[in-house]
Amino acid sequence: MEDDPATLEVLATALREEFAVWVARDGTHALEVAEELDWNADVLVVDLALGEGPRGDQFVAYYRTRASRDVPVIVVSGAPRAYEIARAMRTATMLFKPLGIDELVRAVRLFTARPREGEIAS
Repeated sequence: MEDDPATLEVLATALREEFAVWVARDGTHALEVAEELDWNADVLVVDLALGEGPRGDQFVAYYRTRASRDVPVIVVSGAPRAYEIARAMRTATMLFKPLGIDELVRAVRLFTARPREGEIAS
C-alpha cells in the first residue's frame, strides 16, 4: 500500500519481477484487497499515510485480527515518528523514504524466504 500513485507503480513493477503483487491505492482499497486474498498474504508492504480509509497502522492492526497466521510487515514511510510507530506495530522492518528499489526487493525477498508458521525449513 502506498498513497502516491507514481511511487506505487514503481514499487509494484519492481516487485513483480520476482513476486505476485497486489496493490492498494488507499486504506479502504487495502481492506478490499486483503479480503480478496482471504487475509493470507506472505508479506505486507505498508505506508503509514494512506489517504481514504484507515492509516497503515490501523490497517495492519485490523489485518492481524483477520489473518490466520502472523504475516511479516514492512513499513515504508517518510512520516515523522515513523520508526516509533513501526516499532509499536511490531513490524518486521522499517524502510525510510526515499528508498532504493533494491532495498525493498531485498527486504521482501528476506521475509518471503522464511518458512510460514508450522512449516519446516529445508
